[in-house]
Amino acid sequence: MTPILLGPDHVQAMATLHASAFSDQEAWSANAFLDLVILPSTTAFGIGNGSTLRAVLLVQWADPELEILTVATASEARRQGLAKHLIAHAEQQFQPEKSMLDVAADNLGAIAFYNSLGFVEDARRKGYYKRLEGQRVDAILMSKR
Repeated sequence: MTPILLGPDHVQAMATLHASAFSDQEAWSANAFLDLVILPSTTAFGIGNGSTLRAVLLVQWADPELEILTVATASEARRQGLAKHLIAHAEQQFQPEKSMLDVAADNLGAIAFYNSLGFVEDARRKGYYKRLEGQRVDAILMSKR
């Protein structure tokens, strides 16, 4: 279960995994991943063989802070600690003073997961996420030191 560094050659695999983990409205395209992984401040890690990913994590490093942009795990690989392992790996690589992320307020499983890793709620962005049926959902800003 050693994380691998992902780059432009992996964007289709990242998008495929992301589409399996998120709704059509929330899933990122291969082009969206490409736009991010080519940035010097952005790093992608994955678990899998590169073409078939079981988990992916995309982070942005702005010394001394690490922002989790997205994390996704294949449905058949959930609850095996892969996302936790990827986040720990990224934090070990960058040694941030602060890690942060945002999560939809209605994503209770993700909120519980991040709480279990030591993240706490800092603030909310009212109506940040728009759902397919037009409903707006707050983004919860979380961090850990």
